[in-house]
Amino acid sequence: MTNKELVARFFVEGYVNKNYAAVLDCLAEDYMDHSPAGARSNRDAVGILRVVEEIYGELKLEILDLIAEGDLVATRIRFEGIHRGECMGIPATGRRISFEALENFKVRDGKIVESWGYWPDKRIEQMLM
Repeated sequence: MTNKELVARFFVEGYVNKNYAAVLDCLAEDYMDHSPAGARSNRDAVGILRVVEEIYGELKLEILDLIAEGDLVATRIRFEGIHRGECMGIPATGRRISFEALENFKVRDGKIVESWGYWPDKRIEQMLM
């Protein structure tokens, strides 16, 4: 599996299929997330995915960009879902929202070992209010 295929698998299995066993297989046990979410293991990452699942129902994603060079993979992803759980202190609104996120990954020995992500929190908050 190429690094691009690995990262695409992480997104599809984690956010769409909710196949957390597959996510654990994509990520190194000592995976480190440098975004505000701050996962420090593959199990932490699954915990974050479970929170996203609670917040956004019917979550869909579209991989807009997937670029790999060496051990780095850069992505731009469009997420769309229905706000079904508390997010940033805002109770569920039932609103359908859509936003783009940027996430970069480092892969070593067939596993994602690090990531740096940006979700447009202010824009998401505005859509929910």
